[in-house]
Amino acid sequence: MDKQIVLKSGDYTATIKYFGAELCSLKHGPSQTEFLWQADKSIWPRHSPLLFPFVGRLKNFEYTHNGKQYSIEQHGFARDSQFTLIEQKEDSVVFQLLDNLYTHSRYPFQFSLKMRYQLTANVLRTEFEISNAGSQIMPVSFGGHPAFAINDPTDAYIVFDKDLDPLSWQLDENFISDTQIPATNGRGQIDVDEHTFKADAMVFKHLESNWISLRSHTSTRQVNVEIKGWPYLGLWAKAAAKFICIEPWQGIADAANFEGDVSQKEGIIMLPPLNTITKGFNIEVKL
Repeated sequence: MDKQIVLKSGDYTATIKYFGAELCSLKHGPSQTEFLWQADKSIWPRHSPLLFPFVGRLKNFEYTHNGKQYSIEQHGFARDSQFTLIEQKEDSVVFQLLDNLYTHSRYPFQFSLKMRYQLTANVLRTEFEISNAGSQIMPVSFGGHPAFAINDPTDAYIVFDKDLDPLSWQLDENFISDTQIPATNGRGQIDVDEHTFKADAMVFKHLESNWISLRSHTSTRQVNVEIKGWPYLGLWAKAAAKFICIEPWQGIADAANFEGDVSQKEGIIMLPPLNTITKGFNIEVKL
């Protein structure tokens, strides 16, 4: 089993792995209710991977910076990296990933990625702290990818707290196309079924909503994910699987027609030398 840290606050626990600094459990103890997908390897083997230093897929898994081309995995390498524990308390933990020989060939920058998790009763905060430790401007994007357990796709529905009729940007072979379609029929709600994600993820840009809620038609169980301040949102699941991902993003996959330098990529942050960006989101669970 991967080495893990368990946070405790009141009746709730959150478990985070050293590998990928990945949240792998968010549970109400007395009822033994698990809110997070438990990574069935035959369907999707992850719980809540971290996306860094890029969100989504780059065309041909490549990008250009200062006239040189680099290859990198979809969603970057943080989710498949071993983090170091640098701070631990009963209800919080901080993990860190530094640049190394493996990252340099993919991403030629000196960086520190710190992941902070803070559990306060039924609310878990996930916070990214990204520092440019080098002497050149560093292009970066990042985001979360938590997968929440559901009873069945037909039992689940998704509620936007402010956007009544948001448009979903459609994917063209993993890349953002120019096509947008309504997602909620003007009601601010997506009634999920086994067909909802057959065309892959729903991608939203610059929503007004502060929260996205995942709810059940047959119980009071609920998950609220804060998206305020995050310019992009992904909703995704494997077709007919018993999970739904709600993904706050500071960045986005390449556009289908993008061919430029990474500095021109939509959603990218050009972080100056010796600067730091910090951003987080809350997950609130209810029974």
